[in-house]
Amino acid sequence: MSREKPEDPQPQPQNKNDMKNILLLATVLSSAVAAHATLYTTNWNGGFSGGGVVPDNNYSGWADTRTVSSAPAGTISSLEVSLDIAGGWNGDLYAYLVNGSGFTVLLNNIGTGTYGNAGSGFNVTFSDAGASGLGTYMANGSGLVTGSWQADGAGFGSFVGLNPNSTWTLFVADTSGGGVSTVENWGLVMDIVAVPEPAAWAGLIFGGGMAAFYAARSASVGGRVRRCRTALNKWLNAA
Repeated sequence: MSREKPEDPQPQPQNKNDMKNILLLATVLSSAVAAHATLYTTNWNGGFSGGGVVPDNNYSGWADTRTVSSAPAGTISSLEVSLDIAGGWNGDLYAYLVNGSGFTVLLNNIGTGTYGNAGSGFNVTFSDAGASGLGTYMANGSGLVTGSWQADGAGFGSFVGLNPNSTWTLFVADTSGGGVSTVENWGLVMDIVAVPEPAAWAGLIFGGGMAAFYAARSASVGGRVRRCRTALNKWLNAA
């Protein structure tokens, strides 16, 4: 008597406990590799060369170099720069920040027209999340430029991944005669991603081993289902 060939059985769902264990392992792995960012802030308001006075109409400029040594161990994930400058003619100023391979132009003779921004001084934060358009900004009139702005250059991407515990240099030059600018203070705000502790690496290794075990176990169960299905098909075809 002929028999209808049954449809291939569908793959069997995993045991609920296995699913719970896999989810638990995923949590362990995530915890082991999670990066914890720490906010680290510096501010320097003294000890400046020449009292912080930027030489007028002199491209050699003024520089202040600081060594950071107390930041948490890790790498930079984001960076902001605070800058307070008194006096002078804002459109005359060119400024940059450098640290190893990290470099960005903060100010590049901002404003429009022949003389640029006619304001006298800055009290600003440079941030990739700040407002754009500083390079052509004129709305301050003859007053301070304030607020949070994007750097007038390429931003802070070149600093990401660098060691915060290193040497930082702020450079400012006055590129045209008339008005004297003085750096009152400047500082850094860094998000630092810590290097994982040994315990975290141990958790990662353990979690990886357990994940491999459950993956092998699931593969073994799947293999048994396939072998049973093949044997059943052979028996039906022979009947």
